[in-house]
Amino acid sequence: MNDLLTIITNEKRSLMRGFLVVFILVLPFTFIPVLFTQRFTAETFSQQLPEKALVAALIAGAIIILLLLNNYEKLLQKKRLYDLPAFSSLHFNGAVEKYNAIVKEISTYLFGKVGNYFFRVNITNPRQHNIQVELSPLIYVGQDHELLDRLMQELQLKENLYLSRVINLPEEELQHSDIIRNELLKLSDELSRLGVTPMAVDENGQ
Repeated sequence: MNDLLTIITNEKRSLMRGFLVVFILVLPFTFIPVLFTQRFTAETFSQQLPEKALVAALIAGAIIILLLLNNYEKLLQKKRLYDLPAFSSLHFNGAVEKYNAIVKEISTYLFGKVGNYFFRVNITNPRQHNIQVELSPLIYVGQDHELLDRLMQELQLKENLYLSRVINLPEEELQHSDIIRNELLKLSDELSRLGVTPMAVDENGQ
C-alpha cells in the first residue's frame, strides 16, 4: 500500500492531467442519447451539462484508477522478480524512471557496475513465464556509425531507448544467482575487446 501511495504522490500532476484529458474526450459522447431523444438546443445543453459532466467525471475517474492499479500490479510483479537470486545477487541499486507519465507506466530497473561498465537491468514482461530481461550497458558511441554497426551485429545489441542485449529466461532459472551476472561479465568483456568507451556516470546513474 505504501508503494501505491508513493505512486499517487509522485504522479498527482500526471493523474490530474490524464483525468482532464479523458473527461474532455468522454463528455461530448454523453450527449449522444440527448440528440436522439429530444431537440438539442442551448437550453437543453445547459440543463443537461451538470448531469453529463458528472457521468464523464465518473468514467474518467474509473479509467484512471484502472490504469493506476494496472501499473501498481505490474510494479509488484517486477519487485517479486527482482528479489530472486539472479537479480538480488547483483547488489545493484533500484531506480525508477518515467515519473509524471502514468499512462506510459512507471518503469523500475536495476543499476550497477560489472566489469568496466555500468549497466541498466530491466524486466520488460514480468507477467509472462519466459522473463525478458534487457541488459543495457551505459556506453558512449557518439557518431561512430561503424562501431554502432559492430555492436549490433557482433554483440547482438538492439537499439531502442538504449543499446541493449535482450535475453529470455524461464522464471526457474532466475533462482541461479550467477546467471545474469555471467551475461553481464561476458558483455563487459566483449565491449572492452572492441574498445568501447564507458559512459561517465555516478553511482546513482546520473
